[in-house]
Amino acid sequence: MRTKKSPLSLFIVLCLLITLPILLVSGCSQKTSDFMDTTSNPKAEITAATNIEQETTISDTALSDTREITDLAGRKITLPADITRISVLHPIPCQMVWRLAPEKLVSVDKQFTERLEFMSDDEEKRLLALPINGEFHSDMNIEDLLAVSPQVVITLTKDMKIESEQKKVGIPFVAASKDTLEEIADSWRLIGKIVGNEKEGNELGDYWDETIKKVTDQTSKINESDKLKVYYAQPDVTKTVGSRTIMASIISLAGGISFMEANPQMESANTSEEIQVSLEQIYQWNPDVIITKTAKGRDEILSKDAWKDIAAVKNKRVYASTKYEMLDRTQSLMGLLWTAKMLYPDKVKIDLNKEVKTFYSKVYLDNNVTNDQINQTN
Repeated sequence: MRTKKSPLSLFIVLCLLITLPILLVSGCSQKTSDFMDTTSNPKAEITAATNIEQETTISDTALSDTREITDLAGRKITLPADITRISVLHPIPCQMVWRLAPEKLVSVDKQFTERLEFMSDDEEKRLLALPINGEFHSDMNIEDLLAVSPQVVITLTKDMKIESEQKKVGIPFVAASKDTLEEIADSWRLIGKIVGNEKEGNELGDYWDETIKKVTDQTSKINESDKLKVYYAQPDVTKTVGSRTIMASIISLAGGISFMEANPQMESANTSEEIQVSLEQIYQWNPDVIITKTAKGRDEILSKDAWKDIAAVKNKRVYASTKYEMLDRTQSLMGLLWTAKMLYPDKVKIDLNKEVKTFYSKVYLDNNVTNDQINQTN
């Protein structure tokens, strides 16, 4: 017997049948909307990608604001990526910065301002107007240095205060080197990298190496037994230089033997350029050649009886280095050529005048050097 449903039951069933499709359609629509928002909304994808790109760009920019270099003391230094303000604490790297990026010099070493004779009058006037930090061989003036706000300070590997100075002023210090002639070539390349002129820095470094090779290709053929003993005299003529100095490296590359190379037991510091020795020690070593820094030093040696029995004096082989070809300073490269020709005039074939004119054209941008100037002594 079939049970008869009440009108109320029928009404409930009818409501359920009407509501269920609406709920199903609404749920599907919400899921579809969520799916579209997260997976297929082009605007959302672009926005997300843009945010990621912006984060990457910001990160890359922060990294690109600095760069790391290794200086010639082997120190890893973090520098600004774009350097426009440089202070220098020694005349040789000062000359290099001037040559590669003159507008970036904001202060200079005192000795540099005393070595401007090879520059034009206008450039000399401009450089003399720059603030002076102090002098490499004496204390740096911290207040004057900070006043010009340099981004980097360039000094030498011989600067014993480099770490304390860097910490004190809160500015990166970079060490170049002039201890040997070869290291000056490395300094050109290092400073070219710092100032953003690697092309010319590398070219001048290569020029240095090629010129050294031009000499050593000839002097390397000299037998050890034929090498001349060379005493280098500072203005105080009983002061000489250590075995690891620019002067000693020039004598060695030119085919000679320097005093401290032969007498290392007398050497207190191999990078010192002011080693006191006695006339008796010089006499005992009996150098074949004496090279003096100044004409006054040469004349002193030649005029005093105490020196007259030394081989170099007896054989008239005492030479004063010249202003344009010194065994020190930036022009030391020409000092190598001059020294090789003085020691071995029959074995070393170099057109010195031509080489000197090329050097000043490249390094000082001076095309007006004369033959008479090339032979001037200090």
